[in-house]
Amino acid sequence: MNTQNLHRLIEKYEENFYKLNSGNLGEPDEIFKWKAAKTFRDVWFSEEAKAMSFSEKFNLAKKNFDILTDNSYVSPSNGIVKVAEKNQVAVETLFETLLFADDGGDLEARQNNMEKFLEEFDKLRAEYYPQSFKFKQERHSVSCYLAFFAPDVNFIYRFSDAEEFAKHVEYGKDLGSGGDFRLDRYYELCEIIVEALKEHPTLLEKHDNLIKERNAIADEYYVDVTRHILAFDLMYCCRTYNFYAGMTHASKKDSIKAFVEAEAREKERLERESRIAELEAELHTLEMEAEKYTYISLLNVEVNQPTYGKGVVIAQQNNKVTVKFETCEKGFIINKKYPVRPTFENDTEIVEAFTEYDSLLEKIKALKNKIALI
Repeated sequence: MNTQNLHRLIEKYEENFYKLNSGNLGEPDEIFKWKAAKTFRDVWFSEEAKAMSFSEKFNLAKKNFDILTDNSYVSPSNGIVKVAEKNQVAVETLFETLLFADDGGDLEARQNNMEKFLEEFDKLRAEYYPQSFKFKQERHSVSCYLAFFAPDVNFIYRFSDAEEFAKHVEYGKDLGSGGDFRLDRYYELCEIIVEALKEHPTLLEKHDNLIKERNAIADEYYVDVTRHILAFDLMYCCRTYNFYAGMTHASKKDSIKAFVEAEAREKERLERESRIAELEAELHTLEMEAEKYTYISLLNVEVNQPTYGKGVVIAQQNNKVTVKFETCEKGFIINKKYPVRPTFENDTEIVEAFTEYDSLLEKIKALKNKIALI
């Protein structure tokens, strides 16, 4: 663990704290996450909620956090509402007896419950909205539901933020992804962050004072005693606002060694460092732009293809999909350049999105190669 990098990132977060939470129109106000937690819990555990249908309760509870889960391409929180409107009992059961089940602190059981929730909910989505990829859930959205339900024992997870932070603080353990994801390792990283945050009392004071000021106007913000939301917010802001700029870490060990060995060529080293930082800033912009497309999942979505007829997407990697037809399985690239491809219900939107995504991935790849050669 590179504690120097960890504390430097916390310092950068503190240095920008008021900018991150200005509350002015058009400027960041990241404190909304604490408002989202308070809103969710106030609704979820209220007496009034007992008389609501599940879809009504969830829709009201999520009103301040869907900015974290939804964008112009995917809408998982709205998907919960829409599917629940079709089958209130099934969706409520998934939440109450699976996702929000008391696991006694067993993180392996909690992860298994999360995965089972994803699997079972997607069956319901496929039943009621088979052509809607927008309503699909993923670990980030599910972690938000968990974290706002019980913020003292859960952490919000978002793959891109967690991976980037773990890399820069040299966490030393692979968080994994897909079937290799490790919730226990992610929570361990978060707990390390929480302990580090305690060593920055002025930051905690600024945060607590801001919550008090906002709650003095209207009691709408969750008091995050465990600092769990703050740990995620640190990771989120470090990546969103690129606090990593100019920061070296273990994955660049060879470069750092080369710099040390070339102390006599200090000017060349500084120019090289400056160029890398410039390209990394450009890479960061591209990756942030490409991220929104990664949440588009076409798995189990129905398609049509002139030659093979109706089919269902059974595998997806970036803009490449495998479709199972009645007589065979075929792979296709979703891009304007390839007309012999399956069509979707909202075909124009999907093709435009994946064509742009493919273009961004090519630019990212070229930029990474350029950085590697410097």
